[in-house]
Amino acid sequence: MTTPPLLVGAAVCFWGWETGFSLPALFVATLLEGSRVLRWRLELSPSDWNRVSDVCALLLAGSGLYLFATSGALRTVGGPRAFTLLLQRLPLIVALLVACQAYSTAGRVPASAFFWALRRRAARGEATPGPLDLGYPYVVLCVLSGSAANVRTPTFYAGLCALAAWALWRERSRRFHPLAWAGLLTAAVALGWAGQALLHGAQEKLEQAVFEYIFSLVRRADTDPFRSTTAIGRLGELKFSDRILLRVDPGPGVRPPFLLREASYNVYNSTVWFATGAAFAPVQAEADGATWRFGAAPGPARSVGVAAYLPRGRGMLALPNGAFEVGSLAAVGVSRNALGAVRVDEGLGLVSYRARFGGASVLDGPPGAVEDTVRAPESAVVSRLAAELDLAAKPPSERLAVVARFFATNFRYRTFQRGRPAGAAPLEDFLLRARAGHCEYFATATVLLLRAAGVPARYATGYAVQEWSALERTYVVRARHAHSWALAWVDGAWRDLDTTPPVWVDEEAGTPLLESLTDLWALAEYLVARWRYGEPDGGPARWLGWLLVPLGLLLAWRLYRRRRVDPGPAAAAAPPRAPQPGEDSEFYLIERELARAGLGRRPAEAASVWLRRLREAGAPVAAGDALPGILALHYRYRFDPVGLGAGERAALRSRVEAWLDTHAPTAGES
Repeated sequence: MTTPPLLVGAAVCFWGWETGFSLPALFVATLLEGSRVLRWRLELSPSDWNRVSDVCALLLAGSGLYLFATSGALRTVGGPRAFTLLLQRLPLIVALLVACQAYSTAGRVPASAFFWALRRRAARGEATPGPLDLGYPYVVLCVLSGSAANVRTPTFYAGLCALAAWALWRERSRRFHPLAWAGLLTAAVALGWAGQALLHGAQEKLEQAVFEYIFSLVRRADTDPFRSTTAIGRLGELKFSDRILLRVDPGPGVRPPFLLREASYNVYNSTVWFATGAAFAPVQAEADGATWRFGAAPGPARSVGVAAYLPRGRGMLALPNGAFEVGSLAAVGVSRNALGAVRVDEGLGLVSYRARFGGASVLDGPPGAVEDTVRAPESAVVSRLAAELDLAAKPPSERLAVVARFFATNFRYRTFQRGRPAGAAPLEDFLLRARAGHCEYFATATVLLLRAAGVPARYATGYAVQEWSALERTYVVRARHAHSWALAWVDGAWRDLDTTPPVWVDEEAGTPLLESLTDLWALAEYLVARWRYGEPDGGPARWLGWLLVPLGLLLAWRLYRRRRVDPGPAAAAAPPRAPQPGEDSEFYLIERELARAGLGRRPAEAASVWLRRLREAGAPVAAGDALPGILALHYRYRFDPVGLGAGERAALRSRVEAWLDTHAPTAGES
């Protein structure tokens, strides 16, 4: 390789340090730099180069497909994350090709090895582009792959500048003193650091603005923690889906049925519940990066395991009342609000977590004035019912029991809503006449009735866990298990109060045969999602990489069978470059004679500047018009694409010979 000694090895080690592949990087660096010590070389045929290139292409394609399928780490969209991970691994993927160049007799890679079209041209005997030196491109690739790790520390920038200085040192202009060159490089490094800091800050601002805008657009498809539009007042039959949303593993001491809450609301207005004072605040992860604690354990703790889909990697977590900690949750950001809602701001498309909970909720803030308020037009009817039930005369805990009995003995569950009298409000008709409805009626009426009785209450939404799946050997939660209930503030804690008749589960059951078929498909989707978003420690991830081992061994054997030669000291040097036009100009004879006389050109000094300097210094050899005329012919012969005609070429030769006959002895005597 034509790169400076140890530059490639240093670039590979730098890549390994930034990406965490230190041991593979050390091996590759030793392998590549070892070619400068070992004398033997391999004679590789065009077909050998094609095989090596094909193996690297296969590794690249296989790695890309695998990473796209399994890259859930902190991103739900596989493409961008997979591309980043693939970029981090590129130096390792193409290391075989670079190593073959380093140990080949050619010292370069044929261009036909990279393109099928060039291979066909070469097979037909047609001309193809010259061979390529992968030394410097590989150094650049290592730097780019290291940057994909996104460590964002001064160490990366310092390493980048050191590698750049190492590569540029040999190519620097000799016209300037090394200290001046170092000063200019230092200024460029400082400006680069300032520029990247400004760009990084601008990028963060832009990303935040775009995230907020997109989240405001897509949030409507998921649970909205700020607004819940109910089906109260809607006529006709509600439609329910059998789609499985959650898979739940109750821990010891937890027996279904039980409720998992996603959000709660405190203001009701015309069939819509709103959450006021519910701004989200970020939660700091624990040291392991996967545990998110909301407060101290309120006492003996139990746990529930949940596996849930999060569209676009963000959404609300379904948690039991009293949750104080969520563990084993792979997410970048988690936030919570004072109404007990916990939101994943950036995570996986499928998350699995374990929620620990106790007797009292540490997630929910204490009630405010709004939790005691009943707005018109419902205030009159619920106040009248509270008075009829004599709730004010009973202690708070007994009020909950009276309200639960009132709905259990006087109301029925029904998903089909018939017409109501003209002018009657939906909730008023439910309480006074129809006395039948779905869970949103029961939950809303319960919250308002408790408030009228002086018990602070909130409206909660989430899911009921009660269906055991014999197919998956776990509890499943379907879309039709979405539920609403009341939260009541009693004895300094929020308690679940579900007044919906339990028969609602049976009335919403699906068709068994159709459900069995859809469950098989749902299980397949779930297993694929677990493999895609899970850690690559088990399943297919354990053996996919080993499929390439036989192919690698076969290629190594084929390369080993190639004839090895000792190129000798001359061949061990850099391969000779093609002669350039004008390099046989006789002007160089004059240049050598003057250099022997102590009048040679300075490093990087133009020939015209050199001759002018000699004339200004009074050197006899520079007097007259002979040298400027010779130099003009030399420039044309050396750099003019047209070159010199036969007569001018002979004139250059004869004029140089005449000058040497006249001035060479004088130059030698000086």
